[in-house]
Amino acid sequence: MNPQTTVSPPFPRRAMPDSCHFDLLDVSALQDPCSGRIVHLYSMVARCLSCEVIFKAQEGAGFVSNAASRVLRCPTGCGEQSLKAATLRQWTSKAA
Repeated sequence: MNPQTTVSPPFPRRAMPDSCHFDLLDVSALQDPCSGRIVHLYSMVARCLSCEVIFKAQEGAGFVSNAASRVLRCPTGCGEQSLKAATLRQWTSKAA
C-alpha cells in the first residue's frame, strides 16, 4: 500500500460576517438628484473602530460592491462591514 498525501484546492473565500465597524468620515458619490439613488460610489474615507486606522477606500481597493450593499474592508485585515445603499444615501458629514 502506497500512502499518498492528497492536496485539496483552496476553499473559496466566504464572506465574513460584519466583523468590524467603521465611522464614515467622507463619501464621494454620484447621486440621482430626483431619487437620491447612488449611481456611482467613487470613494469613502473611513476610520476602523477596531484598530483606529483612517483610510480611503475605492472600488476594488477597500470596498467591493454587490447587489444589496458595499462591503468595506479594513486595510490592516482586522475585519469588514457591509453597508447598505440606504445608509450611504443618508450619510451626512459630522462637521456640517
